[in-house]
Amino acid sequence: MYSERQREMLRYLSEVKFAKVEQLSDLFHVSIETIRRDLLELEKDSSVKRIRGGATYSSFRAKELEFSKKMESNQQEKLAIAQAAAEYINDGDAIAMNNGSTTLSLARYLLKSRKMLTVVTNSPDIALILSDNESNQIYLTSGYLRKHNKSLVGSTCRECLEDFRVDKTILSIDGISIEDGVTEYNTEEAAVLRKMLEIGHSKIILCEFNKFSEVAFNKVCSAEQVDYVFTDWNMPAKEIKAWNDIGVKVLVSPQEKYA
Repeated sequence: MYSERQREMLRYLSEVKFAKVEQLSDLFHVSIETIRRDLLELEKDSSVKRIRGGATYSSFRAKELEFSKKMESNQQEKLAIAQAAAEYINDGDAIAMNNGSTTLSLARYLLKSRKMLTVVTNSPDIALILSDNESNQIYLTSGYLRKHNKSLVGSTCRECLEDFRVDKTILSIDGISIEDGVTEYNTEEAAVLRKMLEIGHSKIILCEFNKFSEVAFNKVCSAEQVDYVFTDWNMPAKEIKAWNDIGVKVLVSPQEKYA
């Protein structure tokens, strides 16, 4: 989990794209050695890239992170986002959910707090979690299993999704920006996400702040096609306004509830 200074540093780099070590040292009132340690920590999940004399914000990542690393990163933020999103879901809703670290957290909240859900998912893990409530109806898509993150993908998965229409499609994603929309690393995953969005009346994205301005390899949809984005307290007010201006409602989870 990032420290408050590291989160502020990431937010700053996302805005300016590049900064020298000396600049960051002056801005955050810590030593150059401390800044270098912070940058080393931020580089571990590819949020920034250290270069000679400074660091750049990593706005394009062609390589998909290991799913276990996704699960370990920003855990507090993921829990906050999941709990906020759970409050938006009603008993009896029909929802589609993809496999992701934040949607898995959401499934655990829904198990305890909602009933009579009809759930369509390409995630065996989510299906198993929500099936523990006997009032839920669970539809697990067909397809082949990606070992990377245990999700079902492929043409048979997409064909299966065509048979459904749901109240809400809820997606955990790899990247999102106003310019490039929602993006995903894996081509097969991206195709499944597009189909899930097609069958949902409301289109909801769950993502931590560090996913904003990230651009993965495959485009899923444009920013304007999203209805709601649930994110964490690191989201700057001017970024929220920019999304609101294009008709996307951004819902920010407060930090104090999850500290």
